[in-house]
Amino acid sequence: MRLFCVLLFASALSLSAADAAKAMEFPSLSDAKRIHGELVSVDFILRKGEFRADDGKLMPFSMPPYAVMKYKGVEADLREVPLGTKMTFLMLPDAEGRLTRLVTTDDGLPADEAQLKKFREFTEKRGVAGWIDKTEGNTVTLTFFSGDAAAFQAAYKELLEVGKEARPCVANDELRTWNPGVDGERGSITEVNKVPSEYFGSSGVQVTVKVSNMLEGFRRGRIVRVFLAGWKAQDQFYGESLMGYGFGRMQDQELIENVAMDYPEQFPFRTDYGNAHLSWYQPKDEVKPPPFSEHTVVGELVQVGSKTGSGQFLTELTGEPVNFTLLKLHTLKYLGADPQFAQLPTGQRYRFDLYQDEKGAFTRVNRISDDFSHSSANAITARVTAIHGDLIHVGWQLPLVKDYNGDMQRAPDIASCILRVNDATRVWKADKQVKLADLKEGDVLLFNRTAELPGKPSCCTDIWIGEETHKLVTEKMRKPAVAKK
Repeated sequence: MRLFCVLLFASALSLSAADAAKAMEFPSLSDAKRIHGELVSVDFILRKGEFRADDGKLMPFSMPPYAVMKYKGVEADLREVPLGTKMTFLMLPDAEGRLTRLVTTDDGLPADEAQLKKFREFTEKRGVAGWIDKTEGNTVTLTFFSGDAAAFQAAYKELLEVGKEARPCVANDELRTWNPGVDGERGSITEVNKVPSEYFGSSGVQVTVKVSNMLEGFRRGRIVRVFLAGWKAQDQFYGESLMGYGFGRMQDQELIENVAMDYPEQFPFRTDYGNAHLSWYQPKDEVKPPPFSEHTVVGELVQVGSKTGSGQFLTELTGEPVNFTLLKLHTLKYLGADPQFAQLPTGQRYRFDLYQDEKGAFTRVNRISDDFSHSSANAITARVTAIHGDLIHVGWQLPLVKDYNGDMQRAPDIASCILRVNDATRVWKADKQVKLADLKEGDVLLFNRTAELPGKPSCCTDIWIGEETHKLVTEKMRKPAVAKK
């Protein structure tokens, strides 16, 4: 992430023709498949998560820009819905036909006024989201998103009138903004129109805003957050904002601005985030592959051939076996260290960065990383929030960072999930193995686990308690490698 002035911000947001012409249609809920289940994992920032269906199947989901959760009968942000909540998930297929796009949820409860007030306060701090229908001269016409058109219009009717102030700020498809206090454009509403609201996600309200300057990000199909009259245009919280305060040491591109997703035209090859019309990058010996050229798959390592540099893993969720070989230039990460291939324990979950072989199959591996290493590289730890038997609820937290005043601040949790443990789970504190019963609320964890496979839910293999323990285990893992040099 980086800081930049308004002019740099504008030039960075040039869009490809494909982006500008992307589909702008609200879905019909009659087309959605209803699946009842329990919420088990949520990424508040990237608007994705997992629920476990009543038949035991783990269902990953991501939310389109217009999607919104319903909790206690009203709209809710992901972070407002507790883990373990049972509800109906309304799902649509993605481009590959898989049910992964969550439109909304239904818990069958009557409208709760306290929850409604909470969501309105949440929205006012971030701006009302919508997409741009068209631009003309120095005007921007946009339609607001809402999961309840009647409630939206009742809440904001007086603020959505001709002559009222409105400040649109460019956002991405995750509804994240950069720096609203600087890069938003102050304007006034010149026209208010009613638009169809029978399709989910439409508020039924379209406005035209006259702005002083047109940003490059004000283009048809782009997402905006709009601060209405009397609302303070302010940055989103650390980690939630696309600005990078305090996160320069992160190695992975999960919380910072994802250039492959937001600016796909900058890449001459296909990525996991866009450019489906292009071919995947083909790696060459002695040449380090460029960023975002990999295809990342999560799975459980089951075979390691240290002499041949080959192995096998089972793809998470499907259990499909993948036989792979390591590229000549590869990176292995385990417990934050750089082990030999033979040191990677089998029966654990890893991220595999893959490239195609001569037949077009993804069997060539550039990088393997366990959960411990991936979290450590992102400076993220899991804080225990509740313990219910063999289910451990955790909130993912970022490290302390400096705010504008130079004061150290802790950002709100960025995600939460439920971890499963069993009698085989090992728990470590300092250099000793302790009992599962020694885990308590507030403990800060890193962990490794098995992959989620058909009929075999993911379960923690090892849990390490406390940041000092995390440092100790990495140092211990590095010692053999140092000794051989």
